[in-house]
Order: sequence, then structure tokens, then C-alpha cells
Amino acid sequence: MKTMPWIEWLDLDTALGEDGSVRSILRRPKPEHINHNGHVNAPVIYGVAEVAGAGAAVVAAGAAATSAYIVIRSATIEYQRPAQEGITASGKVDPSVAADLQRTLQAGEGRDIDVAVSLTNEDGTSAGTCTFVVSIRPNRADRD
Repeated sequence: MKTMPWIEWLDLDTALGEDGSVRSILRRPKPEHINHNGHVNAPVIYGVAEVAGAGAAVVAAGAAATSAYIVIRSATIEYQRPAQEGITASGKVDPSVAADLQRTLQAGEGRDIDVAVSLTNEDGTSAGTCTFVVSIRPNRADRD
């Protein structure tokens, strides 16, 4: 997950929790990440959140993720305050949803899941929330 060009460009630190959570952290905002107000730009924050949300979906899919097609279908984001020195996004899929997802993929079917992501500033204050609808499907090449 750390070798993807998008994650490298953002310069994210990513961490996988033992509980199935995924955290993506922008600790070192680059000049191109900052907007005219001196805050981390909204699309960059979205990108940090997407890494955590999609990552949580991959973790939830388990071993089936290696041969699945995973894409963000839709997203909503609510910014509560500006991020100045960086941003942390944390996402996790409920274990019962993860278990159902794995059964569905093993049966050769796909499904959409909701992934909630929280955003926090460097000082731990809430900066916003995101909800991603992630589509997870068996890889078409595996079905041909």
C-alpha cells in the first residue's frame, strides 16, 4: 500500500491496525498541498481519506482482495475545520460487514460497502468525516 505512486506523491504514512482499521497520515504537507489560506487543500484531504477508506475495504475483503476489483463508487465529505500542519484519516469496516463481504466474494459475487472515515488534525481535534461507498467485485479476468 505504501508503494503506490499516489500515496508516494502525497507522502503519506500508512498504518494497519490489528482491529482491521487503516490510518493514513499526512505529516509533512508539501507546498503543492497547501491552498491560498495556508491550509491543506480540500482535494488533498480527500486523497488522504480515500487511502484510509479504500484501504479499510481491502482489509475487510481479506484474502479475496488480491483478486478483486475495488473502486470508490461515491463519497461524501464534511469538513469541520481547516487542516494546517497535516491530517490523519482513520477508516474501519464493521467486522460483521467484513465477514459478509468475504463470503460474498468467495461465492464469486460482488457488493458495495459503506466505509466511514474520521479526519483529525495534528492536535487530535476532529477536522471532518467522510463516507465512501466502495464497490468490490470479483476480477473479470478470474471469471473468464
